[in-house]
Amino acid sequence: MTIKAEGTEERPNRGFVGRCRSAGAVATLLGFAVMGCTTYGPADAASNVEADVVEPSQSALGNYLAGRHAKARADTASAAMFYNAALTEDPENQVLLQRTFLLRLAEGRMDEAAILAERRIQARADAPMARLALAVFALRDGDFAVAREHVESMDRAGFASLMQPMILSWIEAGEQKFDAASGHLDALKSRQAFDAFRSYHSALIAELAQDADAAEAGYREALAGDGRNATRLILSYGALMAGADRLEETEALFTDYLKRVPGNPAVERALSDLAAGERPTPVVTTVQQGAAEAFLGAAGALSRDPANESAKIYTRLALHLRPDLVAARMLLGELLEAEKHYPASIAAYETIEDDSAYRWEARIRIAANLNRLDRVEETVRLLRKMAQERPEDTRALTAAADILRSRERFNEAVIEYDRVFERIDTIEKRHWSLLYARGIAHERSKQWPKAEQDFLRALELMPNQPLVLNYLGYSWIDQGVNLERAMGMIRSAVEQRPNDGYIVDSLGWAHYRLEQYNEAVEQLERAVELRPEDPVINDHLGDAYWRVGRQLEARFQWQHALALGAESDQVPLIEAKLENGLPPE
Repeated sequence: MTIKAEGTEERPNRGFVGRCRSAGAVATLLGFAVMGCTTYGPADAASNVEADVVEPSQSALGNYLAGRHAKARADTASAAMFYNAALTEDPENQVLLQRTFLLRLAEGRMDEAAILAERRIQARADAPMARLALAVFALRDGDFAVAREHVESMDRAGFASLMQPMILSWIEAGEQKFDAASGHLDALKSRQAFDAFRSYHSALIAELAQDADAAEAGYREALAGDGRNATRLILSYGALMAGADRLEETEALFTDYLKRVPGNPAVERALSDLAAGERPTPVVTTVQQGAAEAFLGAAGALSRDPANESAKIYTRLALHLRPDLVAARMLLGELLEAEKHYPASIAAYETIEDDSAYRWEARIRIAANLNRLDRVEETVRLLRKMAQERPEDTRALTAAADILRSRERFNEAVIEYDRVFERIDTIEKRHWSLLYARGIAHERSKQWPKAEQDFLRALELMPNQPLVLNYLGYSWIDQGVNLERAMGMIRSAVEQRPNDGYIVDSLGWAHYRLEQYNEAVEQLERAVELRPEDPVINDHLGDAYWRVGRQLEARFQWQHALALGAESDQVPLIEAKLENGLPPE
């Protein structure tokens, strides 16, 4: 996982606004890679859904409605409680039974889920998730016959069209029927989207059958398709080659991967261990681990939609089969984080052992979640401790600086950013975002000369970066300097991001400061359409309306800016405008 500032939009002397370009988990059917973006903005009002404690009612309908409401808020723990209470009142209701069963799975309460799954298949024999869960419970116990019965009985619609043959292939492998296992995987050839996934599991099963040639063919086929950036595939193929004393090829595989996916902790660790004389161990050595790998891959694919409950269910099933699967624990933490279950997410990340390659990334995410829970001092202490542990690393210090900036503690943020730059030997193109972030902290802490220097240096590295063009151009126009160049910079930013309300607002405000009021109204009206909830933009539009003689509309916009939560230092200024209007030019 990387910490980025380039997804951060800010304007001078205004509140923090953060955006992550790629939210949530970044994973594929072939495995799991910690490559997402973590934002550190303050928590919102719904950030800790576990904080609400409501007791079930005595009404089945009331509990059902409460469960639906909790589910809509992604509060699966409360939803499970309410649905279970409703089911107790109406035990034959299949809708309640199905919902309660799925929520029990999503919460990882497997013993309760098993009981509900048995009840579910009594009413619908081919219920896919109930059958799949029961197959997993049997598979974990090594009861391949029972597992087969459940998998063969399930409805194969939807995503089950992937999972049914996949799990069945691992059941066949458990019974040493490797040709039959390959046959089930071949059934997936009609779905091109599953090609790399199929090839990867063909390789894993071939390894289990001690058929190195077939395993090699499967890995190469997966790498030739969509699997070249899949962490789990790379690790597994590397272990196969290292086991055959092909150490130079293994090193080349890991090195090439890190060129495409820099910073991947698992592959970095594998490469480091290889250099130290330690050979990577196989990713899968048992049938249960292979089936867990299938569920992990499916969960990774589904996790791209944070609202998809199946992603969490498949992650729980993977962990039920293989409790030590660290990648699944990380994914569970990310899924809980996406649902704003921050305490539960922290708990999931805390299960990552100290010697795991993912431990550092887990701690970074713990820090992000602590901050969202407004435990700021604890967050910063953790990140500073991490920075001391790895003097060459910049990510923890950058995260601390970003948090302090998001909390408007700009002087402290500058200190942390300065420490980051002390650890960087050579400023490269990729460091533009750090310069931009420090420039914001400098500007907000009233150190404009240093801020300007950072912005100009960032533009040397990335000449057309719209966020930097916008911030610097806005600042210059606000100060009444470099007006022609500043207007050109803002126009360039708008051309690149025409639907960015903040940047369009900058253009409108630039026209206003240049006393081009009609043009200002045109741009600011568009900015309000793009960002109607922003008090600053509404305030700006009010000023422009006043200057073109639309005084009633101006007062409406100023009132609206107050209602939207204008910053405290702006409130008396807006109230004065409501009382007296703008002074004559």
